[in-house]
Amino acid sequence: MNEKIIGVLDGQQRLSSMYIALQGTYAYKKPYARWDNDSAFPKRKFYLNLLRDPEEKEDEGYIYEFKFLTDNEAKRVDKEHLWFLIIEVLTWGEDPEIDEYYDNLLDNNEIEENIKEIIKNKRKQIKHILRILHNRLVSDKIINYYKIKEQELDNILDIFVRVNSGGTILSKSDLLFSTIVANWEEGRQEIEEFLKTINKKGDGFNFNNDFIMRSCLVLTDCPVLFKVRSFKKDNIIKIKNQWEDIKTSISKTVDLLVEFGFNGENLTSQNAVIPIAYYFIKGGNDDETSKNNIRKYLIHALLKQIYGGHGDRVLASIRYALQKEGKSDDEKSEKNYCLKQNSFSFENLLNIVKLPSAKSLKISDEDIGEILEYKKGPYTFMVLSLLYPNLKLGQVKFHQDHIHPASLFTESKLKEYDIPQDNWEKWQEMKDRLPNLQLMEGNENESKNKTPFKQWLDNAYPNGNDREKFMKTNYIPNDDILEFKNFEVFYEKRKKFLKDELKAILQ
Repeated sequence: MNEKIIGVLDGQQRLSSMYIALQGTYAYKKPYARWDNDSAFPKRKFYLNLLRDPEEKEDEGYIYEFKFLTDNEAKRVDKEHLWFLIIEVLTWGEDPEIDEYYDNLLDNNEIEENIKEIIKNKRKQIKHILRILHNRLVSDKIINYYKIKEQELDNILDIFVRVNSGGTILSKSDLLFSTIVANWEEGRQEIEEFLKTINKKGDGFNFNNDFIMRSCLVLTDCPVLFKVRSFKKDNIIKIKNQWEDIKTSISKTVDLLVEFGFNGENLTSQNAVIPIAYYFIKGGNDDETSKNNIRKYLIHALLKQIYGGHGDRVLASIRYALQKEGKSDDEKSEKNYCLKQNSFSFENLLNIVKLPSAKSLKISDEDIGEILEYKKGPYTFMVLSLLYPNLKLGQVKFHQDHIHPASLFTESKLKEYDIPQDNWEKWQEMKDRLPNLQLMEGNENESKNKTPFKQWLDNAYPNGNDREKFMKTNYIPNDDILEFKNFEVFYEKRKKFLKDELKAILQ
């Protein structure tokens, strides 16, 4: 027998509360009454105050006054209160006799004459409130719904996330997370404790359940699609059994991120981290060559933003490029995967990976042109970390420093340096872009602070090999254009230096 099934996903508590309020009663104990006395819990019904002026909002911002009242409480009418039993509006039908209800109020002998005068003065307000109440509860179609014919839980979850913007907002990962917990009792605590651990590493990260769940799918060679069917019972058991290895590989990956100078502020895609953890869980080594290649992959992936929009498919493509099928214990066993090679080769990844939607890890001349226009932020840090490969970013705090200090680009300073006013806006735009940025140790950057660059350089590196080394390491053009008045010439020349260097590194 096929029965029609209707499932209300969102707002169940709200709908139940409304139904109880409209059709039921609410009882709570009267003050000082005995708990064993039934009369201590009088039944209260839901009322609306018709004399409350909607234009006069209270501090709480309420427009109308609703209350649960006993029958006796509701009969008490005064200058500010005239209570209407809301359930009555449900009996009025499509074309209510509001005028008749109003006339009956004036004929009610229990209402004092002075109150009737107030009711007469508020005739328009009372009828307006009743009309709105009737429209909202009887006439208006205010409950929106989406009808789904296919019995696909993922479709239902997507709609749930879309409409559940009020109350406690739940993401799809929150809902999928519940499927893990249902089959792995300790899963919630394990994952939450692990997140606390990795998020404390270095300068701090912002990893979340979404990251852990996607990582679990990728690292255990489960289907990567972030859907309910990917978290079936067999896969959750597999995740549970490999949990210690998953934690070890992710922790090792986060330690490497710290070594590269990353943190929660400049790691622009958490998905980009997952293939590195996959490499480690499959036994990949972490020698310096592999580390350098991992950093190249990570920065290329972040700069090209390959995980935007098609994260699941990109993860599947990169995992496929890293893995090869290993030997299984018997023919009936699941496929067993290992790495194609135990060292991380970015070049092979660059040549092998086929990404969806014409995405690519390769960086073109056009990309480099755009990179050089980046303003100070996470992406300029990534590029600078490639330009300064020998800095111990995980051991020493390095800042992105304006070579020509930002403080010199105010209108008063530009005027003081006799910079033509036509150039002010242009220079102010250029000051935050990559050609005017370098990585500098925190203490050294603080000492440099607002000092004009040429003056600071002359004091810190007056001559000799140290000055030459500093200028070469930081891609600083020749001495004769380092004065602030020559900023635009300096900018264009350093931009060319960086362009040549980035071509060599990124291409």
